[in-house]
Amino acid sequence: MGHNKPQKSLTEQVNDNLNSKLAIGESKYEAKLKNAHTEKIYSWSTYKAYLKHCCYFVKWCKEQPADARIGHKVRTLEECRLFVEKWIQAEMDRGQSPYTIKLEACALAKLYSCGTTDFDIITPQRKRSNITRSRGIAERDKNFSEKNNADLITFCKCTGLRRGELSQIRGTDLIEKDGKYFLHITKNTKGGRARVSPIVGDENETKLVIELCKKSKANKIFPNPSKNADIHSYRGEYAARIYNLHKRHIHEFKNERLIIYKNEIVKGYTSKSGRKLIKGNEDYYTTINGKKTLTKGFRDVRSAYYCRKDLKGTLYDRKALFAASRALGHNRESIVAEHYLASI
Repeated sequence: MGHNKPQKSLTEQVNDNLNSKLAIGESKYEAKLKNAHTEKIYSWSTYKAYLKHCCYFVKWCKEQPADARIGHKVRTLEECRLFVEKWIQAEMDRGQSPYTIKLEACALAKLYSCGTTDFDIITPQRKRSNITRSRGIAERDKNFSEKNNADLITFCKCTGLRRGELSQIRGTDLIEKDGKYFLHITKNTKGGRARVSPIVGDENETKLVIELCKKSKANKIFPNPSKNADIHSYRGEYAARIYNLHKRHIHEFKNERLIIYKNEIVKGYTSKSGRKLIKGNEDYYTTINGKKTLTKGFRDVRSAYYCRKDLKGTLYDRKALFAASRALGHNRESIVAEHYLASI
């Protein structure tokens, strides 16, 4: 006589669901070009964060009283879907930050293969002024010796690696070209995008980084970086170094505009008062109903990047922002301007 197979627990169902969406090693950028990236998870850090919050969610659902709509306590992910908005509201009432709320909403959207706008709730707006990460003195700083970790700090400030990238970088990832040194970063990168980033520092700092790489050879340089090291703040220092290497005087780009395609500068031109010009740039425009409009995927923007809101009045050179963005492994210049440079 046959027996019904016992139903998996809710956390097991979450595991199976998210595991089926793992695409480690695949290019998120290439998937975006095909508009096929929303179903997959491309990095372990994203997977771990989503798994953690989705498990919090289903455990919370399991603790809720039986719902009249299903007639019993939740048993499946589909039944838990009825509680999404209620849980997000509970998290907001609990005082979770807008960034945490957004992360939780994104995790559940991935779990249910939808967008966060499909949930019938408006999450709080994220504001740069509410960010506390790497600003001020944290409790963990008391347990971290800058003197004992001087090599690690110098290495981070000269390379801008994320924590996961730092733990995987090897001496053989060092590249020398025309007397300049770079790191080829391929492991634990955001979105699975490899990059080549310049090593930037004074003579002694650069020499130290190169010596550490050559000494390690094929071995990892910092296999277990201290959990108390403020890696994000070192990335901010690196962003400033890259930006300052490339920035120009305002008079050099005041009236310059850039045509950008998928976060790559394809053309620069100068116009009177920095206004947009269609003439001479027709290749980037499409005619719709007799009106010229930028072809999808293109941006026509000023080289002068003006910050808004609490950073209103701050001006950056967009070309230099792009250089810093590429070196950091980001694909938006706004992240560098409003999160890295603004925090140092």
